[in-house]
Amino acid sequence: MSKLLNYLNEGISDLHPYEPGRSIDEVVAEYKPDKVVKLASNENPLGPSPKAIETLALSNDLHLYPDGDSKKLKSLIADHESVGTENIIVGNGSNEILELAARAFLNKDVSAVMSKHAFAVYKIVTKACGSEIIEVPAKDWKHDLDEFPSVTKENTRVCFIANPNNPTGTYNSHSEFESLMEKISPSILVILDLAYFEYVKADDYIKINELLDKYQNLLITKTFSKIQGLASLRIGYGLACQDLIGVLNKIRQPFNSNAIAQEAACNAILDKEHITKSIELNYSQREFLFKELTSLGMECIPSQGNFISFKGNFNAQELFTELMKQGVIVRPVALYDMPEYIRVTVGTEDENLYFLKKLRELI
Repeated sequence: MSKLLNYLNEGISDLHPYEPGRSIDEVVAEYKPDKVVKLASNENPLGPSPKAIETLALSNDLHLYPDGDSKKLKSLIADHESVGTENIIVGNGSNEILELAARAFLNKDVSAVMSKHAFAVYKIVTKACGSEIIEVPAKDWKHDLDEFPSVTKENTRVCFIANPNNPTGTYNSHSEFESLMEKISPSILVILDLAYFEYVKADDYIKINELLDKYQNLLITKTFSKIQGLASLRIGYGLACQDLIGVLNKIRQPFNSNAIAQEAACNAILDKEHITKSIELNYSQREFLFKELTSLGMECIPSQGNFISFKGNFNAQELFTELMKQGVIVRPVALYDMPEYIRVTVGTEDENLYFLKKLRELI
């Protein structure tokens, strides 16, 4: 086997696998706390839409393949986003859309641009293709989009942008992003990752349809894992011009999204009440958490997501472990070159109060 591994595609041997947050089962098995609150993976604390849950009952059609083109779901997404179905691709989570774009445009002879502290999957898919990573230093924890065009090379083919970014929670305005699009070569695919789109309250945030109408080299990705609460079902989508969607569909695996996920997503996207309730809870509790953490002497990065990253007079890895022993699962973010920081998901009021109680006991 060792001889075989000598022939791995360039970049794979140096890859570090994505590290998910610790699960409740793992923490219970290892530490046996009386109560567990999971605030590690930016999940919706209200769970999925009740209407989506109704679809999870076992079906008599499990022996049948799902709709390979997700036609019903694409029709609902088209209405939701005010685009045509030809401008949509459905994926096994938005991560699959990122991978499809990387497979289509990246190889060992090209490069990709991304920000420091950006979502880890950008590096993973770039390295897996053997491509060079051009990392742009952040500015006040934000993507410094002014610098992106100046660092691109003749062989740059993809630019990754998370807005808001995970794990910093920072965002870029519509004008900042549009300025980038005007300066960057139209031969570079710009991927705008909007996993946390619904949580943003900023008035100057991006306007999706204006961008899609104007730029042919733009791919927007969204997910049902966050605001929709369907993380376990792995379903997301991409928005782009028809030609780009056509290319991605050529390399998309057949039946890449399962029937239950498609149906749950159809019901979730229609449940406006649940979406609104989730947004309102996140906004009020994000403000509460930020204020309480700051009062405890923590340095918090202002966030537009459903999480807050903070540092203080503690060792992040040690605090992460001690909180787990107390039944609170958060996320250390050393993987993102932020070794002093802890990221906490905004939970329900009860979950946040429990987290703050245990944090006070430990610091």
